Amino acid sequence: MPNRIEIPPRDRSTPVRIPQTSSRPTGKNKKPSGIFNERHTSSQDVLYREWVEQQTLLLLVFTDATTLSGTLKGYDTYALHLEDEDGSSTLVFKQSLRLIRPT
Repeated sequence: MPNRIEIPPRDRSTPVRIPQTSSRPTGKNKKPSGIFNERHTSSQDVLYREWVEQQTLLLLVFTDATTLSGTLKGYDTYALHLEDEDGSSTLVFKQSLRLIRPT
């Protein structure tokens, strides 16, 4: 006979929580993600587009003071796609950055 696990009876005095399903967003006003999100400003978009088109060499300084240099290949709300001089691609999350500047 296999081992049996005893399950204690449920306390019926405690209400059961059933998640509500709704077609409308919950919480704060839900906004679309991606480049149309309020976290992605038009000033960022102008700079990023210019740096991608001109293949500008950039210096990225991280919050821990380490640096990385390369050209910007793409971007979105939360990350940057950087290619270094060797041709290696790196995905950098914006939250880890202190500053970005052309070299």
